[in-house]
Amino acid sequence: MHEGAHRSDEFLRLNPRGMVPVLADENSGAVLSETGAILNYLADQNGQLAPEPKEAQSRAVFLQTLFFLSNTLHSDAQLQYYTERYVGDDLAEIVRPKIHDRMRSHLKMLDASIGQNGGPWLLGSDLSVCDFYLAGCVRWALIAPRHAPLEAEVLTQLPFLTKLLEQLEARDSVHRAFDAEDTPRSAYFRAPIRSSRTRDASGLPWHIV
Repeated sequence: MHEGAHRSDEFLRLNPRGMVPVLADENSGAVLSETGAILNYLADQNGQLAPEPKEAQSRAVFLQTLFFLSNTLHSDAQLQYYTERYVGDDLAEIVRPKIHDRMRSHLKMLDASIGQNGGPWLLGSDLSVCDFYLAGCVRWALIAPRHAPLEAEVLTQLPFLTKLLEQLEARDSVHRAFDAEDTPRSAYFRAPIRSSRTRDASGLPWHIV
């Protein structure tokens, strides 16, 4: 993205909006460009990390959770990340505290939901794509580059969510994913450090201290 590849003719043929992520499945020919849709598709294609459609009740809860993450949490995280793009520079400082309040409220509700389900995951005892999606949104909210990010201390009040993030951070698959992005070993979701590939507009690496 830093080289503008998402604005290339090749990429725009896949997603005319020039946004990531995009999944192009060479086996089926399917092309998807919404995070929630991609995760649902991958889970169904691989028969993992989501209840099967025939499991009506579990599937309903899964879809409700996935849509909340996509339509609400992710959308507000994006608004937090790109505030000026939505409301302009003049209003950004006024809007940000309200966005932070919304993000705290979302995370508090999700923490309570994990506890009510018996944990350790969003859907209860079974790991799903929803857990990875939630962790990504938390990381994004804590590392927002264009303004003050959500304070990391918010997690100290959310024990079930914190435990979920800790368990994800211990997974080999998560280590491999972040290693591929040249991200230093760390608490990837609870105390995120930027990848060496992440650069600001001047081309200089970001550093989180």
